[in-house]
Amino acid sequence: MVRSTLPGDAKKRTDERLRGGARPAVDAALNANLAVYDRAHALARFHRLSRETILSETPEAARAVLKEIKRALRLERARRGHWTYDLNRHIALLVAHRAESARLARLRAS
Repeated sequence: MVRSTLPGDAKKRTDERLRGGARPAVDAALNANLAVYDRAHALARFHRLSRETILSETPEAARAVLKEIKRALRLERARRGHWTYDLNRHIALLVAHRAESARLARLRAS
C-alpha cells in the first residue's frame, strides 16, 4: 500500500476530486452496457432463480430477481481487495441491477 505524503486536507481534496471525476466515467460505462443488456444471459448465472421466475412478468418475480442481484452485489463488494474480486463482474451486476430496477418500475406502473 502506498501512503500519501500530502497533509490531511490536501489528501481529502485530492480524493474528492478523483471520485468526482470518476463518477461520470463510471456512469457512462454503465449506461453503455445497459444499452446492450441481455437479460437471459445476465440472469442465467443466478442458480437460486428458477426459469419461471426469470420469465415471469409480475412485480413479485421482478422483486425476487432484484433481491438476488442485491445479494450478489453484497458478496462482490465483500471481495473487494481480494484476488477473487472481478471488476467486470461487479459492473455486470450493477448494469443488471439498473435494468431490473427499471423493469420493476415499468411492471408496477402497468
